[in-house]
Amino acid sequence: MKNKVDISILGISATPVKEGNCDRLIQVALKAAEQLSNDEIGEVNTEFMALSERKIAMCTHCQWCIDNMQVCNVNDDANEVLEKIGDCDGLILGSPTWLNTLSPPLLNLFSRARYYAFFTNRFRNKIVGALTIGFFGFGLERALDVIKNVIWSFNMISVAEASALTSTRIFGQRPSHLEHGVSDDLRGMKEARLVGLRVVEVARMIKCASERGVVMPEDMQRTVTGGRVKPIDERMFVKGVWRERNLKEE
Repeated sequence: MKNKVDISILGISATPVKEGNCDRLIQVALKAAEQLSNDEIGEVNTEFMALSERKIAMCTHCQWCIDNMQVCNVNDDANEVLEKIGDCDGLILGSPTWLNTLSPPLLNLFSRARYYAFFTNRFRNKIVGALTIGFFGFGLERALDVIKNVIWSFNMISVAEASALTSTRIFGQRPSHLEHGVSDDLRGMKEARLVGLRVVEVARMIKCASERGVVMPEDMQRTVTGGRVKPIDERMFVKGVWRERNLKEE
């Protein structure tokens, strides 16, 4: 019998609208992911998280996380959500398209993750599927590109994306609200399900390889800035920049 690989998939809906269309789209993708749970191959455990229920302030660029080489010290829910991201095997991120880009919650969340980007490989090779919704259908591709650009900063891997509409524009009609919201966009629902399936497929492969040591050697791993991850006692803060401490000279 093949070795089982159990994985966890986290879905994050980054909209301020509670129980709205974006929440529904993420849940559709997660439900599809659960269907790949298999007694022989491995379980797929899913969790849904709505940022509308959490307080996440935007980064003020105070530099505390950089100066102290620690997670952000603002007392809200951001670090809890970021830890959840670090613990999962696959991630499904969704945000409505606002003004040809994302709504603020998702950008606020990742703006608070500079510690992870600069000093850790915690999110390295995390598998991500990107979802967005819109009313008129304008800017959806741009919003998906923003998600992919954000996760690139953390060495995450985008493997699938999908968009859906919440208006009758999908039927070539003058836009008005769909009776059941995004659920009536059958194409969008199908694509969201495919995102969930693809995230599970690749997350399993990555975890399987990682557990067998088929990974980049640790001394060759780099953060997106090109730096190596080093413990704080092997670094020194010089003129606003962390540098490797030369232990041989001390």
